[in-house]
Amino acid sequence: MMSWLTSLFSLLAGRRTPSHRLGEALAGLPEALALFDANDRLLYCNAAFRQTYHIPSNARARGRTFPAILYTSRLFDIAEEPLRDPRADEMCDRILAHYCAANGQTLVLPMVDGRRVELRALRTKDGGTLSTRLEIAGPGHRNDERIVDFQSVYLARKA
Repeated sequence: MMSWLTSLFSLLAGRRTPSHRLGEALAGLPEALALFDANDRLLYCNAAFRQTYHIPSNARARGRTFPAILYTSRLFDIAEEPLRDPRADEMCDRILAHYCAANGQTLVLPMVDGRRVELRALRTKDGGTLSTRLEIAGPGHRNDERIVDFQSVYLARKA
């Protein structure tokens, strides 16, 4: 009985505000961000991750594995090629190899339309994986350089 009462008082006293602010900041990042547990089950993803990997906002994604999310997403990309299997796709192979290594390196994939995709996977202390993905406009586009300044993102959200 005391734990829910303590939680209520903590909530009313504003002790959860920093984590709520962090959640809002992560949700609004342009980078697709996801956290998977040691068994490769999705724990958290932001709106950009859902959009990037074609996950509807009302769909339950928690508990899905990264390969399942990637293969399902790739089906949207190769929909015009009905006989193509994403499990035999070179792009999926490169992304999964990078994800499994989870060494913090950045994998840069050029896209046909001149954009590029930067992927990064980091191993957490408990054996999970933090995955990020950012699409960057190609040369000549208005946003041809990426500047991720977390402080300015936070201040813009706060204002």
